[in-house]
Amino acid sequence: TDIIHSKKHKELALEAAQKSIVLLKNNNNILPLDKNYNSIFVTGPNAGNIDVLLGNYYGVNQNMVTILEGIVSKVGPHTAVRYKHGVQLNIEKANPRDWSTGNARYADATIAVFGIAPLLEGEEGEAIASAYGGDRNDITLPENQINYLKQLRESAEDKPIILVLTGGSAIAIPEVEKLVDAILYVWYPGEQGGQAVGDVIFGDAVPSGRLPITIPRSIDQLPEYENYDMANRTYKYMEEDPLYPFGFGLSYTTFEYSNLKLDKTTISKGEEIVAEVKVKNTGSLKAEEVVQLYITDLEASFRVPKYSLIGIKKIMINPGESNIISFTITEKMMSSINMDGEEVLEPGKLKIYIGGSSPSERSVELGATKYIEEIFTIK
Repeated sequence: TDIIHSKKHKELALEAAQKSIVLLKNNNNILPLDKNYNSIFVTGPNAGNIDVLLGNYYGVNQNMVTILEGIVSKVGPHTAVRYKHGVQLNIEKANPRDWSTGNARYADATIAVFGIAPLLEGEEGEAIASAYGGDRNDITLPENQINYLKQLRESAEDKPIILVLTGGSAIAIPEVEKLVDAILYVWYPGEQGGQAVGDVIFGDAVPSGRLPITIPRSIDQLPEYENYDMANRTYKYMEEDPLYPFGFGLSYTTFEYSNLKLDKTTISKGEEIVAEVKVKNTGSLKAEEVVQLYITDLEASFRVPKYSLIGIKKIMINPGESNIISFTITEKMMSSINMDGEEVLEPGKLKIYIGGSSPSERSVELGATKYIEEIFTIK
């Protein structure tokens, strides 16, 4: 235990979990929650579930922190935390009586820990609750969870509901999104995952995770797997607005991008360009920002992505302070793959975008910082 489960390794597991959590919604800045609420109600099939910490490939140890435990560890000494499982993972409860949702009426806030688990997705041996061998034929939440959340919303009236989602893939929640005040996607966060969730909910860590996937509104936005054409696949070629875009994630503070400068605006093949941008923390909390660089070829003679991620830098910025971030854009970053699978760089105009999410209006609509852009020419 001095090495394999050392203090250093546990701290790294906690840091990794904190930084992976993605804040998808935060109406009226309800998060972070006040640690001194009189009463908090925690419910849902995954609040006390160790399985959702582990995913499909894991080791076990004597110190795995569930999300319920992480929440309880953060509240003040006078805060009452009430917990009810409330709903099963994917089947309706046998008991016809509702012993649970009434707690939302009397709590200052409800934390609903929903989502999926390795029992429903992943390797066949783990997915014992899946009729499809771990593959998913639907990307929504199980219907029983949706119905339970509707009951919670009715019981809670205008009091806040925070949805904590677990899972290892896209979960389409357009109906659910409207029922809650804040959403955290926490994935399968590992041995210290519960502690990390508690830290983020109560403000001891500021969320900085970004979506590594696109979350569609429904399975209807996904093309059939009849061929390997890229039409409407991934953020690079998707035509419709998704529910949550690739690269998206909110923070408890705000950032502003300005003064995008290129060291030159016309280059020859083989040359590089340096892009420099000013990023300012305009909020009140010290936080990390994930600065993302995208590129698109505006005049290609063949089909190219709408934009492609070619650079990421994660920076910590104090409130009111600014950092100057630079990216070196190489010829390889500027190139695109043609229909023959060849890496090609043609003369013409290219555009770069820099911001805290992918450069779509949907990102901005959801609260992401407005990206900035600049054009350069290859002669």
